[in-house]
Amino acid sequence: MSERRALAPNNAIAGMLAEIRLAAGFLTILPILPHEQVSSRTLARSYGWFPLVGFALGAVLAAENLLLTRLFGGGPTSALLLLTLVVLTGAVHLDALADTADALGAGRDRNRALEVMRDSRIGSFGAIAIFFFLALALAALAGMDIARRTAALWLAPGLARWAMVGAGWRIDYLRVQGAGTTLLASNGDRNFALATAIAAVAVIPVLSSRTVGACVAAALITALSHTLNRRWLGGVTGDVLGATGELVEVAALLAMAVI
Repeated sequence: MSERRALAPNNAIAGMLAEIRLAAGFLTILPILPHEQVSSRTLARSYGWFPLVGFALGAVLAAENLLLTRLFGGGPTSALLLLTLVVLTGAVHLDALADTADALGAGRDRNRALEVMRDSRIGSFGAIAIFFFLALALAALAGMDIARRTAALWLAPGLARWAMVGAGWRIDYLRVQGAGTTLLASNGDRNFALATAIAAVAVIPVLSSRTVGACVAAALITALSHTLNRRWLGGVTGDVLGATGELVEVAALLAMAVI
């Protein structure tokens, strides 16, 4: 009996680390996805850890900001920070933003919108969306002093990944196949509660009126995305979840840039 009790915590820790590893593999270019097949339960539960990966990205960017600002100043550093974030995430969420913008440009036809999202090419609406996302993010970061920019860099990626969980909470995933089908298939309440707990704890070290504003903006955009996607598409895809994350990310940066 004692041996079973000793093994249980070890199995729980191993399972948690596997879930975090999957989340990091999904959201970054790090080659850490397991080669062996994982259970659908582990895959589904990894969704709740998305904000943890976001705040880890934020920590990397915050450290880079402290180093580079002293070397190059605010403007060039801000551009390099955005480049780092795009590279670390493989630009996958920017691509999702572009696909969603192109789908919106296609009109209210649900089937046409889903078809546009499946197309790997970027149209005019998608290109414009990427341009304005990068321009707004760059302007927001460049306008902050080093301390505020450090806090913003810590906060924005984490809130963005929280929004990806929130926008997918209690809503159908529209693709028949793919990892997203498993991610949203079960453990929805647990994943949303875990993601919210991670975000709440992570905000505490940088708590201020601006961070509260960023959190409120994140919640509003997530709720709006959830509602619009339900009415527009009848559910979500990976593209609309990624686009929601990008919108929350830039909104958080803008909230932190408020004078």
